[in-house]
Amino acid sequence: MKILSTMAISMLALTACAQSYTITGKADANAEGKMAYLVDQNTAAYVDSCAVKDGAFKFEGEAATEKLFELNIDKKRRSKAMVLVAPGTVATVDLTVRPATVSDNGGYNDKYAALNNSIAEAGSAMDAKMRQLMAEGKSQNEAMEAMEGDIDAFYGLYHKAIEENKDNILGATIVAVVARQFYPTLEELDSVIAKVKYAGEMVPVKVAREGLLKAEATKEGKMFTDFSGFALDGAASKLSDYVGKGKYVLVDFWASWCGPCKGEIPNLIELQNKFGGDKFTVLGVNVWDEEAKFKAALAEEGITYPQIYIPRDNKDNATELYGIQGIPQIILFAPDGTIVKRNLRGDAMKAFVAEQMK
Repeated sequence: MKILSTMAISMLALTACAQSYTITGKADANAEGKMAYLVDQNTAAYVDSCAVKDGAFKFEGEAATEKLFELNIDKKRRSKAMVLVAPGTVATVDLTVRPATVSDNGGYNDKYAALNNSIAEAGSAMDAKMRQLMAEGKSQNEAMEAMEGDIDAFYGLYHKAIEENKDNILGATIVAVVARQFYPTLEELDSVIAKVKYAGEMVPVKVAREGLLKAEATKEGKMFTDFSGFALDGAASKLSDYVGKGKYVLVDFWASWCGPCKGEIPNLIELQNKFGGDKFTVLGVNVWDEEAKFKAALAEEGITYPQIYIPRDNKDNATELYGIQGIPQIILFAPDGTIVKRNLRGDAMKAFVAEQMK
């Protein structure tokens, strides 16, 4: 019985050792005497801290599950590294270089660094090929078509890495990086969350999923979701002041700094001039912008159709309500307020609106 107890104690000791992690690193002279912090990226909780002494720091802790940590100095993001931690991880961080490097004897951090290097090399090769094709006289669209195989291979680097690491934190970290681009529907994102361990815990994945849920609630055929902002004179203004009032409303979510947004403005002005009246209007919704720059752009672009300005700190976040992750986003609402069409652009938008106005 005494022998069995001794063995049990030994096993517990081995288990505790296997669950520990160590992160050591070096920082430049500006960090001397300051605090280094370890932050859980999924909970934003500060896990540990230590002082930088003689250009070095060290964290030791227990990891019952795999984690993605941010390491920063003095709570400033400019001095940071992302560290993948699993039970038994021994990692070394170098904050004296930009970007910071993290190594762990062939572990998740080394694998992630190797993936990023492969992606950078492939991206550089694609950029060079694109420039060469365009120098030969091909249009951008023609060059993209010619590079379809290269693009598939580039994306394949991510897909392969996710598949090979679907049972660990590295796979989840990669999913978090590509969630918005690779999984544009709720079904696709939920599928990868179910397949890749920890993916559903990652903040970018949660944000992407929330956006897709909002987009689902505001997809074509659904009734409009109201939001509030301000008219040009500073008075309170709502989407419902325009939508659901018996006319078609083409709503353009835009910003003064957005080049593609400005590219659509002549099309919107053309539609307003052609169809504006009792049955149709264009409505601009300015988002992610500064009020002064927004108002200056109205004059510069010759915009006369009505506007709603949404301040960054507004209680109603219009883009979140509609699951909008990029602008311009142009949506046509029917006279009763239902959503007719999203993602309208260019000549196709003009043709679609003209068809509805018949």
